[in-house]
Amino acid sequence: MKRSFSFTEKPVLFILKSIPSLLPGIEKAVVIYYSHETKRLLSHSFRYENTGYLLEELSLEDTSAIMRKLRTESSPYSWLMTEDIPFEIKSKQRVQLNIFNELNNNILLIRIPNEYDLLSDLFFIYFNQNLSNFGTVNNTKSLSTENKTIIAHILRNTIYTISLTLKEDKELFAELHENTKSLLTQITSLKEELEVTRTKYNDGFIHLCQNYLLEISQKHDRIYRLSDSAIEKLKHFKGDINALRNILEKAAQFAESFALDSSIQDILIADFHIIITDEPVKKTKESVPEHFADLPIKYSKTLVLLDKLENAALNVKSKNKLLTSANLGNEFPTPITPPAITDALKKHRAKILFLFKEYPHRWEIIRAEFRPIQNILNVRQDLKQLSA
Repeated sequence: MKRSFSFTEKPVLFILKSIPSLLPGIEKAVVIYYSHETKRLLSHSFRYENTGYLLEELSLEDTSAIMRKLRTESSPYSWLMTEDIPFEIKSKQRVQLNIFNELNNNILLIRIPNEYDLLSDLFFIYFNQNLSNFGTVNNTKSLSTENKTIIAHILRNTIYTISLTLKEDKELFAELHENTKSLLTQITSLKEELEVTRTKYNDGFIHLCQNYLLEISQKHDRIYRLSDSAIEKLKHFKGDINALRNILEKAAQFAESFALDSSIQDILIADFHIIITDEPVKKTKESVPEHFADLPIKYSKTLVLLDKLENAALNVKSKNKLLTSANLGNEFPTPITPPAITDALKKHRAKILFLFKEYPHRWEIIRAEFRPIQNILNVRQDLKQLSA
């Protein structure tokens, strides 16, 4: 089983278990530390037994005064002998263990600040009297005072550095964890908003289909209705919105052909009546439609402008938005600004009035619902009344 992050366990225990890697051949190490979870001192030993090291929890006797003295001393490390330690630590196992009775060992006490009670955690490291822990050739030579100073200084700084690294990594991980939670919350919120938007779009789209179907019903003197299956199929429509009216017209005809009694006025359109082709709508260059071929060329740009406005209005209505200049401008093949629309209508005003008069059944949406066009028409009406 792969181990977890080093900082997920207690830092003092991680350091304690790392000491044999820092000092191969160490027989034993003990840590006494303040636990902010239990609000008391705890102790563990890591000692070599048979073929490996064993982590064991120890029980401290009532030595609070002595422990406080050891934990409040300012020296970062001290070298002690067994007789310098006036207390015992007992194992929680049946057999009592006095871990400070190795008369032939040198004991290095390292103090590391505890961030919770602001005193020091104590690491006791048992060294051999000679240099065998450091892999030297002449391992029978005893540790000198100079050796001990260098060893204590380097080892204390190493343990302190590991302690700081564990703390910083844990804080960084906690920050990343919070950021991840925040991102997940945002993603969930965006998914919910997207679902609401999708629902609103579907509702607006079906409303547009119903409006088209109402026009088709009035045209053929029938009542065409969409079944639930037809509505569900239309919700997945991804084709050109301009082809929607023709699709519904054909669906109505298809549904009506299934009616045995031709006098039936109420026709229900099922999903299979709706034929949606996968062929993409080909985009053509701006040109004057065939039925306008007899018009002078000077009206061609005005025709294109009105067709663009009508198609844009159709798209805006399908999205259940207001028919404003800003919304229409965003639906143009190349989006334009409201001032640009105003300027274009002003320049083409006379030609627009002429085309509206010549083709009273075209551009129905912008005639009835787009205010800038209505303003042009209203001005013409006002002028007629004044001349009368």
